[in-house]
Amino acid sequence: MERKHGRNLRADIMSLPRNAWRNRHARGANVVPARSRRPARCFPGALHGAPAALSACFRATRKHVDPPHAADGGSGYARPTRWSGRRWPAAAAVSCRPFSRRRPAAVYTAAMRNGIEHEGSPDPGHRALSDDRQLLRGVLAHDMRRDVRRHLRPMLAWYLLFTGFATVAAAPLTTWSLAALLHWIEQPLAGEFDGLAGLVLALVWLMLAGAFSWFVVSLQQAGMLLVSASHGCRYRIAAAALRGMLRRAGPLAALAACQVIAHALLALPWLCIGGALYIRLLGGLDPYYVISARPPALWWFLLAFGPVLAMGLALHATLYFRWLLATPALVLEGRSPLAALARSRDLTRGRHLRIAMLVVGVALGVAAMPLLVNELYARAATPLLDWLPDSRLLVNAGMVVYLTVHAATVLGALFLGTTANALLVRALFLRLGGQRGTRSVDAAPARPARFVWAAEAAFLVVAVVQAALAVATMNLRSEPTITAHRGASTVAPENTLAAFQAAIDAGADAIEFDVRLSADGQVVVFHDRDFRRVAGDPRAVEQMRLADMRDVDIGSWFDPAFAGERIATLGEALAFIDGRAMALVELKPDAGNAQALLDATLAEVARSDEPDRVMLASLSPDLVRAARAAAPQVQVALFANAALPGTARRTDFDMLGLNHLQLDSGAVADARRRGYRLQAWTVDDPVRMARYLDLGVDDISTNLPAEAVRVRDDRAALNDAERLLARLRSWFRR
Repeated sequence: MERKHGRNLRADIMSLPRNAWRNRHARGANVVPARSRRPARCFPGALHGAPAALSACFRATRKHVDPPHAADGGSGYARPTRWSGRRWPAAAAVSCRPFSRRRPAAVYTAAMRNGIEHEGSPDPGHRALSDDRQLLRGVLAHDMRRDVRRHLRPMLAWYLLFTGFATVAAAPLTTWSLAALLHWIEQPLAGEFDGLAGLVLALVWLMLAGAFSWFVVSLQQAGMLLVSASHGCRYRIAAAALRGMLRRAGPLAALAACQVIAHALLALPWLCIGGALYIRLLGGLDPYYVISARPPALWWFLLAFGPVLAMGLALHATLYFRWLLATPALVLEGRSPLAALARSRDLTRGRHLRIAMLVVGVALGVAAMPLLVNELYARAATPLLDWLPDSRLLVNAGMVVYLTVHAATVLGALFLGTTANALLVRALFLRLGGQRGTRSVDAAPARPARFVWAAEAAFLVVAVVQAALAVATMNLRSEPTITAHRGASTVAPENTLAAFQAAIDAGADAIEFDVRLSADGQVVVFHDRDFRRVAGDPRAVEQMRLADMRDVDIGSWFDPAFAGERIATLGEALAFIDGRAMALVELKPDAGNAQALLDATLAEVARSDEPDRVMLASLSPDLVRAARAAAPQVQVALFANAALPGTARRTDFDMLGLNHLQLDSGAVADARRRGYRLQAWTVDDPVRMARYLDLGVDDISTNLPAEAVRVRDDRAALNDAERLLARLRSWFRR
């Protein structure tokens, strides 16, 4: 059958007019590729003398492969053929279709835009545009699979090159810029922001952080697009892509800025509506009371703001998918940022839902890959470490190999995810009408295979060195302290003398409690702004005198056994603890009384018997700086929900308390380098406690001090080899 089709093809070629063969290099209509793996035949009526295109069709006949795709700007992929000795022309003049009587799968051609067939289409009888399901099937089943086969190694070389570039230049520059901005607005850490001005500055910082992040993502995607449009030596392709990316850095930055600003402006209305609803329904309630008690006002707020939020997110998603193809329009077609946005809007018009399904599906698959790798290692590979002999040397060697292989596997999964995203965007761009001819790079250097393998081996060496350093720098004999959060608050009512006694009995090294200022200037131990949560009393602490507070029962809400428990002053709490544990006093100022609260607290600390066993803490960086300036001899701590690397200065505080969900090995390394203690708060899961102990934090704040002490003691009973294995297990369980 193949030989018969081959004869038909040769007969068709020989029947061409003589001038068609003479003008074989002419560039005319576009290739309309067959979508079938069945043998195809070429019709001379569509030929204008392009032997390279005939070669493509003949290869499709003999080897059952698709000819070059018209969506690649009419050029297909540059690949030499034995027929012509030339690369595919920019636009070949051949129409190929299968023998099957079924309607051939619809395709896109360069003469078609968004489903509209323009004049000059080579075959008006074909449908110009597939339906949405054919679009999804073509992108996933054909385009991306083909691109992965043809560009995987060059993209790997580019990924490694960009990873080095991002590590050396992009990431440090971005982090330094954002850290400098935080210090300029005097908010070095994400603790709490005072007033409207602080909130606005926080939103501006978040917008800039989003712009920087999107810019880095755009740089990586631009390089992938350039690699996929090139041919030649893979290392040369990667180097050329890096140069091309740097040349386009300015337009890409402008494009990222336009997108972030547009999203910020789009978010402004629904954020204002949400703020107004919050002030109207929840403004008079203590935030902690709202979170813990969930009053009816919270549900009214969610009911009112939920539709507004859903509509806002839908608008953001629509805008994102409308501009999804702006980066390839800028990179592949050389358009300006605004023109690229307009081009993407035109290409995606009317197809946002199908594109969203495709992009979200691929994104979920990409996000699942690293998680699956970690899960497989935790369940399948980690138990194998129990077979290692009880030898520190062998365990160290095994951990180095284990961490290296794991890091390489995770990086491979991330590479595949990044590649899939870039190829998806490129395939959509070309399928929907984008054009870009192939480009060639310089000739390969001497022994290119050795050069590329050396570059990839260098990355493996770096991974091994990092794994070895991670094992060598583990502080196996660290003894972190345990802080009881508001006392043993699961055993007794929080911030009461009973809770403090339970924490001391559990073996806690420190007790954290909150203080506020009463109407008569007394420093009282209490967390909330009012008594609504613990006593059902809506009166605020700052509006009540100490004598009136003594009448409020703050124990019955927890358990009837603690009925009659009363509020304590700071002086009474310090006298009760009496040096048996460190007192970590968190300042909770109300509007306008921060300085008064600080002065009164410092006076009480000075009158105590153990002032060296007291540490002041706050979520407000301004209040921490004021405490350090007013009493340099008193230890201070700053609590924060998040910290950008490099933003924490040693002179500001003695201890940094980080939300444990934001804590990682980088935060621990930064604390060691800058010389302050690091606390993880608030951790009640024993598995997480073990992980943070293994990371090397200096303190763990918990509502379960007895459990934390038990986990610490269990770790202390292990030898070095067992502790290394325990650290590895907890690292993979994160």
